[in-house]
Amino acid sequence: MSFKSGMNDDLQSVFFNIEEFGEQVTLTRSGTQYSMRGMFDVQCLDGETLGNDVSAISHRPRLFVRSVDLPECKARKNDLWDVAATPQHPAYALRAVDFASEADGVVVYQLEFRRRD
Repeated sequence: MSFKSGMNDDLQSVFFNIEEFGEQVTLTRSGTQYSMRGMFDVQCLDGETLGNDVSAISHRPRLFVRSVDLPECKARKNDLWDVAATPQHPAYALRAVDFASEADGVVVYQLEFRRRD
C-alpha cells in the first residue's frame, strides 16, 4: 500500500469517522448532491481571550473533507454545504468562499452561513 493510500484510509477511519471527530455532510454542486464525511468547526472567538493579534485569525466556519471524496477530486468556491445538527452544534447551510487543498489530501473550506432553501 502506498503512503498516500494509507493516509486516505487513516483519514477516513480515524479523523472523519462518525464515531470520532467526523460528521456526515452534504455537498450540492450543479444541482447534484454528494454525501461524505467531514469535520466541521465553528471557531468561538469572543475577542477577550485572543489578545492583540486578532487580524490573523479567520472568523469563518471551516469544513475539512478528503479531496478524493469531492467530485473530480476538486474543491470549488461557491460549493454549497449542509451540515446536520449534532450535540455540539445546530444544523447549518453554508457556502464556500475559499478553500485550501493541503498536501495530506485534505481540503479545508472557508465558509459563510447561507439561508436554507
